[in-house]
Amino acid sequence: MQHLPSLRAVRAFEACYRLGSFTRAARELHVGQPAISHQIRLLEADLGQALFEKRGPLTRPTAIADEYYRSVALALSGLDAASRRIRQRGAGELLTIATYPGIATFWALPRLSARSRDGHEKAARAAWRVVTAERDADIDLEAVDAAILFGEGNWPGYEHRLLLPECVVPVAAPGLARELAGLSPAQLLRSGPLIHLDDPERRWFTWQDWQARFAPEAAEVDRSLVVTNHGIAIYQALQGLGVALGWQGVIDDLLRAGLLVALGAQPLVSSRGYHLVARPGWFETAPGAALLGTLAPSAAPG
Repeated sequence: MQHLPSLRAVRAFEACYRLGSFTRAARELHVGQPAISHQIRLLEADLGQALFEKRGPLTRPTAIADEYYRSVALALSGLDAASRRIRQRGAGELLTIATYPGIATFWALPRLSARSRDGHEKAARAAWRVVTAERDADIDLEAVDAAILFGEGNWPGYEHRLLLPECVVPVAAPGLARELAGLSPAQLLRSGPLIHLDDPERRWFTWQDWQARFAPEAAEVDRSLVVTNHGIAIYQALQGLGVALGWQGVIDDLLRAGLLVALGAQPLVSSRGYHLVARPGWFETAPGAALLGTLAPSAAPG
């Protein structure tokens, strides 16, 4: 630790490099430009390397600065994220859940809002902020309190609880369901209209999986509509635009309300599912226990 430079000087360097100007850095950090220049000189003396050089009227970062900035930006970003998590945890007011748009819209948010209206003590004390992303790569587990993710339970370094196993059935709006009543699986695949999920990684069940299970003899599969996430697929199905593969558990409320109708009783099932994922020990905290009790009261540790 004795080799660490001044944090004030590092912040000045990071702002100068990122903004490309000592003046803009001074404005962002609410100090005068001479103070920024002083901090940069101190840091250069500490490192024994020039970080900026004059090129005519402009000041440009050196090659050493390019290399140094990558490490500085990563370190400050991690410190910022950790500090925000601790502040939120200490305040006990705003907790963040990350998940996919469809799960947020049709499953998580209705349950969180219903729990708050019911006045359950633990859940009522927590204000939940739900953020969404279509890809796991865009969800930073270190920057949120918990995440609802799809998979087989492989998140090294984190605990998880199964919320919903993968169990899907074809669903359609009532009017379209009546038009398609009586069709065989092969006829349904041929005539559609089917709503397909654009999933290059083939993580979720597709109509090709449904075909292999229920209509291997089908020669054609309708490709009327392709969307990028389950939420859009269910929304299009609600509008009567096609048949989607809907998750049992996620669409139960829509089925009970008669807004969607299941076409066939046999679902496709797998060992995958949606899991609530969090850092070790978080499910034993008051917010973690409250969230788990809201989303999946009988979930088993994983």
